[in-house]
Amino acid sequence: MSELAAGTRLAHYEVRKLIGEGAMGSVYEAHDTSLDRTVAIKVLHPEIAGEGNTVERFNREARAAARVSHPNVTHIYFVGPDDDVRYFAMEHVPGPTLSEYVERYGPLDVDEAIDVLVQAAEGLRAAHRAGVIHRDVKPSNLKLPPDGMVKITDFGLSKQLSGDMDMTGEGRILGTPRFMSPEQCRGEKTDHRTDIYSLGLVGWFLLTGRPPYDADSIGRLLDEQMNAPLPSLLAVDPEMSPLVQDALERMCAKDPGDRPDDMEEVVEILEAARPRPLEPAPIAIRASAVLVDVLLASFILAMSTGLVVLFVGGRELEESHLLWVPGFVTGIFLVLTQLGFEVWKGTSPAKYAFNVRVVRHDGLRAARSALAARFLIRFPAAVVLLVPMLPARIDQLLNLLQLVSIVAGVVCFFLFRRRTLSDILTRTRVIYRGTDRPVLPFRRRPS
Repeated sequence: MSELAAGTRLAHYEVRKLIGEGAMGSVYEAHDTSLDRTVAIKVLHPEIAGEGNTVERFNREARAAARVSHPNVTHIYFVGPDDDVRYFAMEHVPGPTLSEYVERYGPLDVDEAIDVLVQAAEGLRAAHRAGVIHRDVKPSNLKLPPDGMVKITDFGLSKQLSGDMDMTGEGRILGTPRFMSPEQCRGEKTDHRTDIYSLGLVGWFLLTGRPPYDADSIGRLLDEQMNAPLPSLLAVDPEMSPLVQDALERMCAKDPGDRPDDMEEVVEILEAARPRPLEPAPIAIRASAVLVDVLLASFILAMSTGLVVLFVGGRELEESHLLWVPGFVTGIFLVLTQLGFEVWKGTSPAKYAFNVRVVRHDGLRAARSALAARFLIRFPAAVVLLVPMLPARIDQLLNLLQLVSIVAGVVCFFLFRRRTLSDILTRTRVIYRGTDRPVLPFRRRPS
């Protein structure tokens, strides 16, 4: 197709320059002389205008996008033929596509990727409510203007496989339908859940920099899309939150019935997977919580000792070697409060009172093995209470370890950004429970 020259007039639009080209049409930056604003004009390639239902598909794209009014969807302003030129004018969205952005800057951080996905899901939800299914959700159809407001573009591609392939030469397939749902691959009827699947694949791409399915042949790729489970994000990045993996797996379920019901639910599961800022508890709060727990344990020790003396008697107690009972009861209490509560609730009674809890280093729930290790690192002397009548040397060693643990914990806290020895060794953190604010939407800009 011959390129429209700068200055060409289409109704009240004046063409400035070519800014993009696709299989169906070319996109130009133009000036709206009526409203004095910059717009984008998509012009149908004239050489394919007579092929089958090409004109109808072109017009359908404009009508579909025009039915949706949402900040995350590109707006359509005008549709009209001008002599033999078929075109429509739409919102001009500067900036790269998400595909170009990732190619230039690399994978997004989790909070950035979730922000993109949530915005896209909001725009697609508006489209679905307007009775429009996009059917071609992929990184190259999501634009990122400088203000960070994701824009969904291109509502005109067919759901047929040929609509998502780049072809050149003698029909040789260069591209593959990497973001198509299993039902699209099978040529079956599609609904809004197709967009949910494709958006999940987009999320995987944003976090890894590559599509999850990328076979070297069209047949193998289609087979993977229809049958292979979504590759694990944790295999790519072991530090990735399992919540993100779970969210994308739900979105990319092979059976449409296993996916979220709608984009509203997609937004909910994505927001639930969004990283939260960790606000470490200061040393004064942590020391106070430990002190309260120890005071509680001391109270239990005194009460249990008193009860034993009351029921056994002082002399009989000494003769019956039951002096270990109060300590054992206290040890059990420490295990229950320091380990038991933190396993199930992530916080001991004293920590709960001070509004703090123990989490994994990335803010997720800590493993029980890590919590048990924390207990032993912080309270090695508790073994003296749990194991009656230890040899004196072992008793002294454990008490020495207790002192070393306290000193090392304080030193590490000030040297390693509010992380004590137990935090470092078990990769856990003590944070405020009330810290549930979502991180700010990403605002990294292309330079």
